[in-house]
Amino acid sequence: MTDAAELKARNAIARALKCAPGAVGPDASVETLPQWDSIGHVNIILEVEGDLGRPLLPEEIAGISAFADIVLIYQRHQASAGPKGGSV
Repeated sequence: MTDAAELKARNAIARALKCAPGAVGPDASVETLPQWDSIGHVNIILEVEGDLGRPLLPEEIAGISAFADIVLIYQRHQASAGPKGGSV
């Protein structure tokens, strides 16, 4: 089952690289996606920043080279945001 962080990462990469989300597999990286060049990389960063509502830290940007790296950023963001909403 795909968790929310994986779905967000897949969609951000797909939007940035102008490809179908299905083309972004768990092994997606700068080495496996031809569209993930320097401009594609900047577009991925901008998409992730837009999703998170904040700029990425320099160390986060430096650590991005694969789908899994972006998933970790979304997971950390979810963990720092804490639970949302309240009891109904």
